[in-house]
Amino acid sequence: MNQSTELQAGDVGEEEMPSLDTALQTVVGWQGVRCVLPPDWNVAGFSMERESGYLRIDAPSDSSLTVQIRWTDAGAPDVKTPYHVLAKRVRKLLRRPEPKQAQIDLKANLDKFLKEIAKQSKKSKEKLDAHSKPERVEREDGKRRSINFSWSGAGKGQGKIWHCQVCNRVLVAQVVGMGKDQNAIAAIASRLFQSLEDHTEDGFDLWALYDLQVGIPDGFRLESQKLLSGYLHLAFQRGAERIVVDRWGLANITLKKFTVAEWFANHAQVNLRSLQKREETLANGHNITRFSGKLSVLSRLVAIRQARFSLRGVPTRFEGGVWHCPESNKIYSVQIWRQTRAEKIWEEVLSRCVCH
Repeated sequence: MNQSTELQAGDVGEEEMPSLDTALQTVVGWQGVRCVLPPDWNVAGFSMERESGYLRIDAPSDSSLTVQIRWTDAGAPDVKTPYHVLAKRVRKLLRRPEPKQAQIDLKANLDKFLKEIAKQSKKSKEKLDAHSKPERVEREDGKRRSINFSWSGAGKGQGKIWHCQVCNRVLVAQVVGMGKDQNAIAAIASRLFQSLEDHTEDGFDLWALYDLQVGIPDGFRLESQKLLSGYLHLAFQRGAERIVVDRWGLANITLKKFTVAEWFANHAQVNLRSLQKREETLANGHNITRFSGKLSVLSRLVAIRQARFSLRGVPTRFEGGVWHCPESNKIYSVQIWRQTRAEKIWEEVLSRCVCH
């Protein structure tokens, strides 16, 4: 079942695309998909699954504009069976290549998508008027085929569908609004299509929403999340290894009662008393209180249970840290349960964590 969470056509010429200063923009990253939009846009809906999912990002205030992104794994079977799961694992074990996929029919995928929009328009007693450009190959390596499209009916939309040969995803992205938003839709679509990507290039997925940005190794999968006004929590898993990122708001109030280290001790998912504690300085100048050491047998068993008794990648080491960001008035923490050989993962994640 596709778990999801709701929180309260024409081509765009390359020469018309504005430069993107990410310091003045909204950066969004989710399940390997990432993009840059104007300031104050917010993630309003998302799915937990990586293979097939969606992302919705809404404009600020009372604007009717919204960005909708949907993706599917082109290589995934329509119906999963034990055979498909086992065959994939056997190929990986024997280091056999995946079978060559048939050419993806982008036009058929687009027609199916537009039929869904037509049904919505029909409910509003509006006739759908859709237009699409010819399919084209993008990028120097020719790894992406795309079709730009636009439509009007119960509102207006401008979008693009593409197939990426690198990650084998079929992605549909569109900017939707009302009839009066036609110029704004085109402007936002320009920004969206310039920055939109469907996979990582450096092996680290960008997870970015609200004012949190962190890079997580792409072998980890999102296991749980809490997205509240004063608290953000993302937990990732790779076998029994885990990465947990937390962000608390209103740090000025919290730090009247607790030190940063005391606050972390109350929220850490391990007993910190047996771990080595030291003070360090992050690249951005913030002081971080860091804890590290061997995991107890009990902590290892807990990690296995949390991984649904998977014995793959049983962690033996813990590294965690907490810091205060005065610029954003937030407290951030990162906790990592890792194998001994994954010794660089702490520095790699910390270097990709942006707090202001």
